[in-house]
Amino acid sequence: MFLKKFIYVNWGGIPNQEFEYGPVNLLSGGNGSGKTTAADALQTIMTAAHDTLFSYNPGQEETSQRGRSGKQMRTLESYVLGCDDGSYARPWVTDGYIAAVFHPTEGESAEPFTAIIANRAFLETVGSQRQAKLDSTLFMIVTNEQLTIDHFVKSYDDGKHVVPITEIYSLLGREVGKKSVEKYDTKKSYLARLYAVLRGINGRVTDREAMNAAKAFSGFMAYKPNKKGIHSFVANEVLEKKDLGEAIRSVSGLMKNVHAMEGDARKLKESIDILSHAQLQGQIYVERWIEWQEHTYIYAKACYLAEQKNYLDEKQKQQTLRNEFEEVEREISVNDGRLRDIQLIVDELNAKRLGVPALRDKDHYEQLVVESNKRLQQLQGPVYAQDSQLRANAQASEAIQQHLTKSNLALDMIGFSQKSLKKNLILVSGGKSQTLPDMTYLFNVDWVDGAQSEQLLDDVVKLQQQHVQLVNALSGREDREDGVSLRDGVANLRERQNTQKVQYEKQAEKKQLEITSLETQQASYPPYVVVALQAIRKQCPEADARVLCDYVEVMDAEWQSAIEGYIGGARFSIIVASAYEAQAITIVRSLGGRNNKARVIQGEKAQKDYQKLRQNLPKNSVVNVMEFSHKTAEYYLCASYGTVERVEDAETLRFTRRGVTRGGMGSGSYSMYRCDVPDSELVFGQGARERALLAKRNELDDIWRQAQAASDAVTETQLLLTAIDRIKHVQIGDLVQTSVESQRSLKSAEEKLQQLDLTEFDDLESELKEAESRRAELNSQQKKTLKRTGGLQNKLEAIERSIKMVTDRKEETLQVADEKELVLQQISPVWPDYPLEERLAHADQTAESTNCEHLQNQLNEYENELRKLIGQLEVAVREHNTRCQPNDGIMFQRDYDNDITRKMFSRVCQLQKELDNIHNRLKNNILVEKHDKLIDLKIAFNTAFVTNLCHSIYQAINDGMRVLDELNEELQNHCFGADQETYRFGSEWVPEFKEYQRFFKEIIDQPQLGDGVSLDEIDLSPRSMKVRDNMMDMLLDDDEQKALRELERISDYRNYRKYEIYKKPKDKADIPLSQYGTGSGGQSETPFYIIRSAAVTSAFRFKEGNSHLRMVLVDEAFSRMDETRSKEVINYLTKQLGLQLVFIMPSSKSGPFLELINNQFVFAKCPSESAEGELKTQVHVDRQEFNQDKVQALWDSHKTTIHQQAALDFMEEFVE
Repeated sequence: MFLKKFIYVNWGGIPNQEFEYGPVNLLSGGNGSGKTTAADALQTIMTAAHDTLFSYNPGQEETSQRGRSGKQMRTLESYVLGCDDGSYARPWVTDGYIAAVFHPTEGESAEPFTAIIANRAFLETVGSQRQAKLDSTLFMIVTNEQLTIDHFVKSYDDGKHVVPITEIYSLLGREVGKKSVEKYDTKKSYLARLYAVLRGINGRVTDREAMNAAKAFSGFMAYKPNKKGIHSFVANEVLEKKDLGEAIRSVSGLMKNVHAMEGDARKLKESIDILSHAQLQGQIYVERWIEWQEHTYIYAKACYLAEQKNYLDEKQKQQTLRNEFEEVEREISVNDGRLRDIQLIVDELNAKRLGVPALRDKDHYEQLVVESNKRLQQLQGPVYAQDSQLRANAQASEAIQQHLTKSNLALDMIGFSQKSLKKNLILVSGGKSQTLPDMTYLFNVDWVDGAQSEQLLDDVVKLQQQHVQLVNALSGREDREDGVSLRDGVANLRERQNTQKVQYEKQAEKKQLEITSLETQQASYPPYVVVALQAIRKQCPEADARVLCDYVEVMDAEWQSAIEGYIGGARFSIIVASAYEAQAITIVRSLGGRNNKARVIQGEKAQKDYQKLRQNLPKNSVVNVMEFSHKTAEYYLCASYGTVERVEDAETLRFTRRGVTRGGMGSGSYSMYRCDVPDSELVFGQGARERALLAKRNELDDIWRQAQAASDAVTETQLLLTAIDRIKHVQIGDLVQTSVESQRSLKSAEEKLQQLDLTEFDDLESELKEAESRRAELNSQQKKTLKRTGGLQNKLEAIERSIKMVTDRKEETLQVADEKELVLQQISPVWPDYPLEERLAHADQTAESTNCEHLQNQLNEYENELRKLIGQLEVAVREHNTRCQPNDGIMFQRDYDNDITRKMFSRVCQLQKELDNIHNRLKNNILVEKHDKLIDLKIAFNTAFVTNLCHSIYQAINDGMRVLDELNEELQNHCFGADQETYRFGSEWVPEFKEYQRFFKEIIDQPQLGDGVSLDEIDLSPRSMKVRDNMMDMLLDDDEQKALRELERISDYRNYRKYEIYKKPKDKADIPLSQYGTGSGGQSETPFYIIRSAAVTSAFRFKEGNSHLRMVLVDEAFSRMDETRSKEVINYLTKQLGLQLVFIMPSSKSGPFLELINNQFVFAKCPSESAEGELKTQVHVDRQEFNQDKVQALWDSHKTTIHQQAALDFMEEFVE
């Protein structure tokens, strides 16, 4: 593809016009006339003014758009504004266009096209400084169209005006068709398309290929003598520098991130160690406080046991006195025998008296009076007792009737609905009008009347029959089908009600413990989980056993119940350190009964599976509404339930393999089921615990209401049972009958005694009185014995008072022991790991053999130790606060007046939970996360180090050799001059860099690097290990600039070999140009064009396809070569290589080359009468098209004339 036409609109001082180009084109003119300005426009089209690619005014070594040493450099925006020596032809906002029309040459299949770059620039003034600024740039390629200047400059009524760049795209679209106009926003995309369409490709080439082609084009423009030698020329001019700075910075940054993260991990571990120390101090305080309370309980229990022993001793004394009392009682019994003997004597005398009828009758009647009075006296108590029982039975019957008036299905089922029973109850209670007989009438002599006594007897007998019938009805079993009396049925009912009441109370107690746990932010675990947790912590404390539910929170309350219901019992799975999973499940399996049902999570396995699954989890997964504070909990739930989807309704659930709805319906294993839990059983998260707390409080209220109702029922039933038990059998009829008979006998005997005369029997009476005197003496002795009995009785009463005092003290110590036991019971809600029953049993056993005095000393020591421990704990917490993150600080202030109170114990327990939460978050969440990130970062570093650095450098070294080999292959076809000389590149390793190359090759050849193996773990040779350590030191060097400079030197593949260019004339030995000291400047410039031409043909892909860019541009051409050599180079480029040549040369040097060119553009800058902007000059361009044949003939004739004139001049010297 040749450049057919170039369009200039507002570019430098060049007038707006088109340049028509031919195969060989010369831009000539005086210095500063604008010829290089025109060439820079062409360079801009071919490089897009991309940094590092373009070189404005390359012949004068203005190599970039950045000024040096204060010199004002040519820039794209300065060209648009027409800058010349600090003045501007267009010092206003200006739109400028440059466009190149390319056309295929013979044999090429590509279509013609136009490349356009549009720019808008403005002049910025800051103080006295003015600077051109670029506002916007637009890149376009118009395919299959050859545009003209009329597309950019339109004629209007007031003259010609440039089309604004904001309208050019749409305008061209209308004029040539939108499909033909392609717009690009970036320089790289424009260049990729430009060099593609130059090759006839419908698309774009790679950015790298486009950049190489653009650089080859701009590099060909000017020859710059390289004073540093051939090696520097090849390295800097032939080989392309590969910018690995970003890769180096990336690898260095990754390495520093790894190092920094390792440092963070170390600091985190230090913080965890400090937390562990604080936890240990808190744990010791808690354990010592509990031991102190246990010993306090032991002391109280020991005091109680001591009082119990005193009580038993006093009871023993009481028993001894009772034994002595019994001995005296036996002595009294002996005296009673003696009294009976004397009584026999008295009886014999009485018998004699009985032989006398009158005395016998007297004795008989007196005896009858005594016996009757005695019998009446004996009957008085039983009769009154039976009378009281009658009244008690009546009251109890009335109470029973009152109970039966209440509707009670249970009592009806027992049998209390019988009419006969209710009738008996009415008869016994006496009703409202019936009154019970007055029994005092029987024992009042003045009131006794025979007829009334008989009536009383009849009434009492009737009452007795009624009471007996009621007692039999209530307590009898014979007439009952089930063999259970009514009374026993009520007793059984009371026991059932009492059992229910006790159950409610136990439920309430259990519920209260759950509430207390929730109030302290502790979830309630199933009993088997508690047992398993305690067993693991006891037998394997290093496992750090925890329960899953404590480290999971559901963020959407609407899904809470359904999700927890779906997970079910797995919520209470036990988490342990991965190294102890097998040991933990073995411990659980060894537990007895139903306590071996707990689950132990396979944390490490869950983590591996989660890493595989996490990229494939559905967006509506249940785990997406969860947050985790323990990584193992996250791994387990994500791996186990990550595929469970949240769906809206049952219809969607039908086709969901594993899913759950808000309403608590789930699916899995090709079935659907209910899967919700009540609020009281929610355990995931603080919100769930608050809901569970509220629900459990409501449940507790319900349980207490049920317990109260059961208690009321027990009370009612107990009152009924008490009333029934108060109704007992009565025998008052027989007693009343006996009393009436005794009254009759007494009255008859008294009447008979009054009728007897006994004066003639005085001697017998005297003897009888003596016997009676002896009997009186014995009676006196008996009284003394009885008095002794009284003394013993007093002692017994005294010992009973002592026993009462001891009992009171025992009760006091028992109350203290109960209070201390209550303190132990209150430990569990704030410290759930405390095994209350086990420790209480051990304390009770210890109290039996403890020494209270020694124990009191121990208690004092415990108090002192606790105060010391609380101080150490405060120091540990303060150390944590000084090292931790601000959000992890803990407020803890000891109360010197209450260091060992239960309040402080509760605060320390709460502190332990806070420490454990932070410890868990740092160790099992953040540290695990950092560890995972560190692994990922190390993998990324390994990848970056191997791919971005090692592989890139190694590949660049090979690519550099490939570039030289390809150029050598191309240069074989480039023979130049009369000597048919060719050129080739040579190179050899630099020893220092050979070590690096060997290291990079060893790294790349490592097969295990992709398996997460770090650079420190792979096997390397000793020399490569030294290189690796050196590079690691540089990557971590604090002096970043120094390290980057050294790494950039190492990463520059051009430094790895020493380069040479060899000149090979035909049939002669190779000549290294570095030792070619006889060549002139032109001779050293010649290889430049030969090598550059090979580079251009390679970059333009002459070997691929049939369409290529065949145009090159040369500024300040052939400045160091003579005329002949310059013509040879031009012919070599144009005829041998078939390139279109555009070269720049001053008019004073262009004459000898006119025979070779087709077009010449002569630039001239002249003063102008009409100022253009700030300029007083104007550039004129004269295009001249040459007939090469005529120019050649004219030039040959001119040479002949010169030769002839020279010969004549030479001959004149001889003539003289």
